[in-house]
Amino acid sequence: MDTTILVNEGQNLIRILDKGKIKPRGAVWVYSSDSDSWRLWIVPSTSVTDKAEFYRLVSEAISSHREEMPTLDVSAIEFKSADHPAVKGLGSFLHMDGIGAATFSNNRFNGFFLPDGVVLRMAV
Repeated sequence: MDTTILVNEGQNLIRILDKGKIKPRGAVWVYSSDSDSWRLWIVPSTSVTDKAEFYRLVSEAISSHREEMPTLDVSAIEFKSADHPAVKGLGSFLHMDGIGAATFSNNRFNGFFLPDGVVLRMAV
């Protein structure tokens, strides 16, 4: 998948989620070489703890904004806790309150290896 499309659609999703309950504190596209796929890790606001509710809200946001995210599917989204070792490591390495695009390759964060990624927001 073209990372430009991933970044654009991920940024659009973050903008939409900012208007609702999820209000992501962190959002990172992470590449998995094992499955040869990209996953968008999202750390929601502290008020969102129920994973079923999280996925329902994300699915509704994607479905109702298809024109801004024509290739994004909820199956590419992954709920992450701010306590996840990679999220904690990224948060101590990079702080980004707004929406951006900071790429990284072959990094280890708190012992968790991430081959490739694009940080869209990291404010945890």
